[in-house]
Amino acid sequence: MEIIPLPYDAVALERFAREGPFIWFWEPQRTEAVLGAGTPETDVNLALCAAAGVPVYRRKGGGGAVVLTPGCLVITAAYDARRKAFATQWIGPIAEAVALALTRLGLRDVSVRGMGDVAIGDLKVLGSSLYANREVALYQGSLLVDPDLEEICALLPHPSREPDYRRGRSHAAFMTSLAREGYRGGRQELERALAEELRRV
Repeated sequence: MEIIPLPYDAVALERFAREGPFIWFWEPQRTEAVLGAGTPETDVNLALCAAAGVPVYRRKGGGGAVVLTPGCLVITAAYDARRKAFATQWIGPIAEAVALALTRLGLRDVSVRGMGDVAIGDLKVLGSSLYANREVALYQGSLLVDPDLEEICALLPHPSREPDYRRGRSHAAFMTSLAREGYRGGRQELERALAEELRRV
């Protein structure tokens, strides 16, 4: 199965070149699998993706494999990379901003876990990726608002690398969504809270 570069990377980098820093929220209209820059292909079920017509991409940023589906909110935020000395200084503050926004919306026990994950309790609700060069720090996060978690689990084998807090759990036992955790607010309210905190990073 052909794995192609993630088109949203080019779109985001071109937008940054035109406009400078920005925050962009979007929801996938179809199911897509995305590998991190160094993630092995075995971290996605390629055979099942091919059979189901699910495209598989590879992004510029790091992090693990993700499946994007309707019901996920993708957070793309581009910052001026010259503001911080090291690329690694971005991921923590951005994750903290997401966690703070979710807390403001009434979700409880929200915290940053692993390398840029956001969890509710010990269940992952957001995974993230960062690509940086001398000009731009490009963050992409996948927030599980109300997706089909069973579909995501089916397309993702157990990862080749995992954060300590996962403790070997299956995807089904490791992930949750905002809807499962009681969030009943609207998309505009969610995006507004996220944007307010992300602008402060």
